[in-house]
Amino acid sequence: PRGRRKVMVKVYYQEPGFGSKWDLVEKRVELRRSGWHTFTLTSAVCLAFETGTDRRQNLDIRCEGCETEGVVPVLLDLSDESHRPFLVVRARQAEGQHRIRKRGLECDGSNDLCCRQRFYIDFRLIGWNDWIIAPSGYFGNYCEGSCPAYMAGVPGSASSFHTAVVNQYRMRGMSPGSMNSCCIPTKLSMMSMLYFDDEYNIVKRDVPNMIVDECGCA
Repeated sequence: PRGRRKVMVKVYYQEPGFGSKWDLVEKRVELRRSGWHTFTLTSAVCLAFETGTDRRQNLDIRCEGCETEGVVPVLLDLSDESHRPFLVVRARQAEGQHRIRKRGLECDGSNDLCCRQRFYIDFRLIGWNDWIIAPSGYFGNYCEGSCPAYMAGVPGSASSFHTAVVNQYRMRGMSPGSMNSCCIPTKLSMMSMLYFDDEYNIVKRDVPNMIVDECGCA
């Protein structure tokens, strides 16, 4: 039947610097179904970590039957994060190795994804220097950037496991309502302050949640 037309999508691995390539994985895709398709690329990821310092791998995607069926490929619009292909990698800690703590992205101008922006807060500029004795200012930082579904749907990048699960629904076109992910602080730390209270007593206090340390998608 015409409603069950299928094409074969193949992903090839291409060795960097060489012309040789070989078939990694293939999948028959039904044309009438839209949405995301997953391909297992374990061998390509393993090769990337076995080739030394240059861990770049080239993947070539071909569609067999698309031309015959009149299928036009969707060209990636870099300004549209919703259709950008992505790779999810799950790693296990090697025995005898120290655990490396996950950290959020730092804003460096290279992309517009959710990240932590360093920001110095000067109490004088907001008129709080008349009751805050010390410090006169500090790096409080803030979060900014976009949270596309592929980023918010991965536990390591999302603010919580719940956020990752909900965004897995969004990625499959089963969005629960019209919610959109946003970039928020996922880790904050305290700061010691010396200030006058309402009765003009000098108070020293460790104020919680004053400094944004990491950001993630919620």
